[in-house]
Amino acid sequence: DHTPLLVDSGEATHVANKNTFSFELGWFEKENFLEIIAREWAKPVSGRTSIEKWQNKIRHLRQFLRGWARNESGIYKQE
Repeated sequence: DHTPLLVDSGEATHVANKNTFSFELGWFEKENFLEIIAREWAKPVSGRTSIEKWQNKIRHLRQFLRGWARNESGIYKQE
């Protein structure tokens, strides 16, 4: 049998990854945010199955929101 060995170095175990996507609730307060999301979601994506299409829609929306947030961050963070 195998017994797992747990080692605690005393340091934080979670390291933020710049590629991690975080949705901010404050985005809902931005003018036309829901319309922007609806427009991006409605764009056609490739995929052979419904799951592949859904995954590609999520991937596209995540990439779009990263760019959108980068452009909005200066204004958003000041508010």
